[in-house]
This record gives sequence, C-alpha cells and structure tokens, in this order.
Amino acid sequence: QCIIFVILIGMVIVTSLYLIDSESDSSVSNIDEVDVLIVLGAGLWGDQVSPQLALRLNTAMELITENAEMTVVVSGGQGPDEDLSEALAMKKYLVALGADGDRILLENESTSTRENLLLSKGIIDKLDINDPLIAIVTTNFHMYRAKMISRRIGFEPTGESAPNISSIVVKNTFREIFALIKDFIIRI
Repeated sequence: QCIIFVILIGMVIVTSLYLIDSESDSSVSNIDEVDVLIVLGAGLWGDQVSPQLALRLNTAMELITENAEMTVVVSGGQGPDEDLSEALAMKKYLVALGADGDRILLENESTSTRENLLLSKGIIDKLDINDPLIAIVTTNFHMYRAKMISRRIGFEPTGESAPNISSIVVKNTFREIFALIKDFIIRI
C-alpha cells in the first residue's frame, strides 16, 4: 500500500510539472488585438515591488509599448507586511516606466490568484468592451494555473510569461505544484 501511495504521489508531481512546463514560455502573438492586459501581483517589499513582481511588470511594459490602447488591470491587494496595495505599487512602477496611468485600472482587494482573476473579471465586465480579448502577464511557472482559473471564470486568455528568478526556481515550482493540486480540487 505504501508503494502504491508513493507511485501515485510521484505521478501527481510529474503530471503537475508537465502542466506547469506546458505554458511556461507563453507568448502573446497578437498584442495589437488585445483589449485588456491583466498583470498578476507577486508581493511587495514595504512599498516597493519585489524582484519577481518587477520582472512581471517589465514584461507587461514591453506589451504596453506595443499596444498603448489596451486597458491594463494590475491585480493585487495589500498584505500585512506591505505599505500599500500591490496594485497601486504596480501602477506607480508602470507609470514610472512610461505607461499611461489613465489606462491602468486597480484591482486592489485580492489575496490569491483566484481572487486576482475573479475581481479583475468584475472590473473588466464593467468596461464597454464586447467579448474582450484578454492577455495575462505572470511568471512562467504560474501561467498554466492562471490560464486554467481564467477559463473557469469565462475568459479564453492568451498569456505572456515573465522570467522566474533563477535562485528561487525550485521553491516557486514546488509551491506551484501544491497550488495547482489545490486548484484542481477546489473548483470555482
């Protein structure tokens, strides 16, 4: 029985790694057609974006430069060790890089990927855009789960994977495996 359990756990981990890797180099090929870009938060250090979040925002800025007309939703609430919401810090960062602040909307209540996307959907639903084309920016290890949750709430998103920080790849990947398993079990 113990061997069967170990084999099952191994199969779950291998399958999760395969799924995570399947979207790890996602790229938006039709950025000029994207109506809304959702950038998922990744933590602050006080009032500054974390290095992981900076990589996501730099990736987002490359897309914004290619399509300055799309609406951008920056998504992330304020954690107990953060001086402001992730969304506000993200907007400030993008504006400092040259993005038009009037085109950036804040989703500043979420505390998880599921909430990031559900609350961002609420913002997008209020826009006067019929059947918007959505793109997501998140870190490469996180893209599969972000797209999976997005499809569950009614989006058919494309995505642009931001790079991971090499020193924390293993940690991030293992955390993502457990989050992915949880999100397979807990449906929206």
